[in-house]
Amino acid sequence: MPWNDQSNGNGKKPGDGGKSPWGNGPSGGGEPPEVDVDEMVRNLQKRLGGIFGGGRGNGGGRGGKGLGGLGLGVIVIALVGVWFFTPGSGWYVVNAEEQGVILRFGAYNRTELPGFHWKLPVPFERALKPKTSRVHQENIGFRVANGRNTSSNIPHESLMLTGDENIVDINFSVIWQIKNARDYLFNLDDPIGAVKAVSESAMREVVGKNDLEPIITQGRQIVETTARDLIQIALDEYGAGIVITQVQLQKADPPGRVIESFRDVVNAGQDAETKVNQATTYANDVVPKARGDAAKLEQEAIGYRDSVIAEANGEAERFNLIYTEYRKAPTVTRQRMYLETMERVLRGTDKILLDKNAGNQVVPYLPINPRQQPATQGGR
Repeated sequence: MPWNDQSNGNGKKPGDGGKSPWGNGPSGGGEPPEVDVDEMVRNLQKRLGGIFGGGRGNGGGRGGKGLGGLGLGVIVIALVGVWFFTPGSGWYVVNAEEQGVILRFGAYNRTELPGFHWKLPVPFERALKPKTSRVHQENIGFRVANGRNTSSNIPHESLMLTGDENIVDINFSVIWQIKNARDYLFNLDDPIGAVKAVSESAMREVVGKNDLEPIITQGRQIVETTARDLIQIALDEYGAGIVITQVQLQKADPPGRVIESFRDVVNAGQDAETKVNQATTYANDVVPKARGDAAKLEQEAIGYRDSVIAEANGEAERFNLIYTEYRKAPTVTRQRMYLETMERVLRGTDKILLDKNAGNQVVPYLPINPRQQPATQGGR
C-alpha cells in the first residue's frame, strides 16, 4: 500500500463518495492530514533496499535500513565518478595543434599546453581548445565556391582608389594563425570579421598611397609586404591574438571597361623595356670589343714608336762608331763600307762573274741565266 493511500480497504476514501482527497465528511471540507516524514523516509529506504537486494520486511528493520543507505551511497558515488571522469567533464586532452583555455565559472583561469590535463567538472570549469597551429585564409574581393573565383559578386571590396586617382580591381588573400588563444577568444567578439575589416582597410590605405602602374606591374610585392605590416599593427593594437603570416595579391587589374586599354599600355611598356634590354645587350657586346681594338692599336703604335726610336738610336750610335774609325783610317774604312754596302745590295741577286781579260770573247747573249728563260709554247 502506498504511503499516502488512505482508503478503507474497499477502494474508497473516507467520507461521502470519496470526492475530496482531504475530506473526512460528506462535504469534503476537512483539514489535510499530518504528513509522517519518518514513514516517508522508511518507505524510500525500503524501496531502494529492494532495488539493491535489501530486506523486504514490513517494518523496515535495521538490516533493511542499513542496506538501503549503502545503496544510496553507492548511487551517489557512482554519479560523482561518472561526473568527474567523463571525458571533457573532469579530464581532457589538448592536442598538439591546440591550446587549452580553462574557464572557471565563465571567467578566464589559465592556459594549458598540449597534453593530458585535469580540471573541475562542469559546470565549475570548462575547457576551450582553439587550434593555434591551423592556417586560416580570408579572401578579400572574391569568394571561392567549388574551386571557382566569384570576385564579380563583391565589387565593393575589390574596387579601390589609387594615389593617381585611378581605380584598381584587387583581389587578395590574408593568411593568419592564432598567436595567443586567450586574446583570440576574449578580446574580440568576431576575430574573423575583424581580420577581414582590418585587411580591407589596410589594403585601401596602401593602394591610396601608390600609383596604378606599379600596383599592377612590378610593385606587387611591395604592396603585399606593406599591407601585411599594417594589418599586423592594427590587430596587435586590438589585442586580437592573431599573427599575419602572408598577404597574397591574387589579381590587380584596372576596371573591366578600361582593362584592354591598360593592357595595351602595359604591353607597350614591356616592349619598350625589351628594346632597351636588347640595346643594352648590344652595347655591352660592341663597346668592350671597340675598347679592346683601341687598346690593341694603341699598344701596337707604342711598340712601333719604341722600335723606330731604338732603331734610330742604334743607327746613330753605329754612325758615330764608324765615324770614329774613319777618322783613324779613312782609306780602309771607305773600302770596308763599300764592300759591306755591295754585300747588302747584291746578297739576294743572281750574279755572273766574268774575267776582265776576256775582252770581246763573251757573246752578249741574253738572258744569261737559264733559270730566267721564259717557258716555250707547248711546254718545251
